[in-house]
Amino acid sequence: MSVLMVKGQTNASVVLKGLLQQHGLPDLTAEGVDALSAKFETGIVIGHGVVSFEGKPLIDALRALHADADAGKRFFASSQRSQDQPAGNLTDRYRAEVAASRKQARITDAVARYTG
Repeated sequence: MSVLMVKGQTNASVVLKGLLQQHGLPDLTAEGVDALSAKFETGIVIGHGVVSFEGKPLIDALRALHADADAGKRFFASSQRSQDQPAGNLTDRYRAEVAASRKQARITDAVARYTG
C-alpha cells in the first residue's frame, strides 16, 4: 500500500474538508480554513486507510478542536443538523435539487406533446 504526503495549504484544506464530511463534523469557517490549512500544510500523510498528522490520526486532532469551546466556535461553522438526522454525504440543497429533478411530468403534458 502506498503512502501519500499532502503538501500545500490548498491541498490541506481539501483534505480537511473531506475528512470533516466523512466523519460528520461541521464545515470550517473562513478563519478555520485559513488557520487549520496553514497548520497542517506540511505534514498530512495519507496511507494505510488513515489520514494522519505527525504520526497521529488527523481526525482525533480535529475532534479535539471541535470539542474545545473557543476553537470550536472560531474554526467550525454552527451545525444546523439535528442530532437525530444521520450524517450523510448529501447536503440539504443537493437533496432538494435531486428531488426537483425527479418530478414527473404531468400526463397532460405528454398527451399534448403527441397530439399537437
